[in-house]
Amino acid sequence: MTSGNTKQERIERASTKAGDYEELSVNCAQGALAALQEEFGLEGGKELLKAATFFPGVMSRKETCGALLGGLMAMGLAYGRDKLFDPSWSTPEANEEMFRYRNKVWRYCEAFKAEFGSTMCGDIRPLLMGRDYDTMIPEERRQFLEDGGRKKCRVPPEAAARIAAEILLEDEA
Repeated sequence: MTSGNTKQERIERASTKAGDYEELSVNCAQGALAALQEEFGLEGGKELLKAATFFPGVMSRKETCGALLGGLMAMGLAYGRDKLFDPSWSTPEANEEMFRYRNKVWRYCEAFKAEFGSTMCGDIRPLLMGRDYDTMIPEERRQFLEDGGRKKCRVPPEAAARIAAEILLEDEA
């Protein structure tokens, strides 16, 4: 975790890195996830980044935005459970804590949706690009890149990282 900086600087740094990583990798999920992992010292490393590799495959189907998913993965690292079951989770206190975390995730998704009008790549990408592309077709993918897809599609990972960072910082003193 980076220390000695204001919350706003940390939010801006995570957001900018997410966009930079999107431009570098053309992978919005990995961009948002990597930026948040770095800024908040979240575990998971290479394995989790590797697991996010094909979230743009969801995007290719015009389904959930990969940037949103990358942010959700980071929030899972911060707030999630690392076992399928633990009897201690059955206490009222544990249930209340999990409800509080689920509320944070719900607010994250709602804020992302408010920013773009949707959480679906099939709605967001045409908004950013002026049209949609079937990136499973090589010519369309090439056109997407020629039309500035790397630069224009940095916006969702920047937003995802910014919103997630704001929420992650709520618990810091």
